[in-house]
Formats: sequence, C-alpha cells, structure tokens
Amino acid sequence: MLQHYVFLRYRQGTKAEHIAAFCERLLALRGSIGEIRRLEIGRDELHDARSWDLVLIMAFDSVEALRAYQRHPEHRALMAFNDPFVADVASVDFTRDDE
Repeated sequence: MLQHYVFLRYRQGTKAEHIAAFCERLLALRGSIGEIRRLEIGRDELHDARSWDLVLIMAFDSVEALRAYQRHPEHRALMAFNDPFVADVASVDFTRDDE
C-alpha cells in the first residue's frame, strides 16, 4: 500500500471558510475517485512556527493508482480551486506492507 502524505501551508489571510470548503470537497472525492483507499485530513492545532496548516493522509494500491488520482479531472479542478491560496506544499510517499 502506497502512503501519500501532503502538507499544506496557506497564504496569510486565507479565510477559514476556504480551507473548510477545500477539506469538504477533498473528502467528497472518495465517492468519485476509486483509486483512493484511505483519506484523512488533519488540521494543525498548535500553530507553532514550524507547523503546517493541513496534512492529507492518503493510501493508494500503487504508484500508478496515485498517478491516476492526480490526473483525474475532479482532483485537478480541486487543485485549481485551492492552489491560489497555498503558500507551500510538500509530500512524502512510502510503501507500507502491513496494510
């Protein structure tokens, strides 16, 4: 199982309503993009200097399944909605055999 973690830091002044809408729309993708095996969203509570605003914790069967998700038109539309508000993004991808 391929684990896909994405860290997002929003631009200063991004409204909480936008972040909530992004999270809601992302969670809705579980019903329309079959490659998603797991999707969890964590919102930072501490707001430390090194904190990121969101972490997306996802799982896919393979790298190919992740790439299909990334190319999916609904995913691309959601990224177009969110990208203007994102200051920084990072990801970590790794395989876990225990799932």
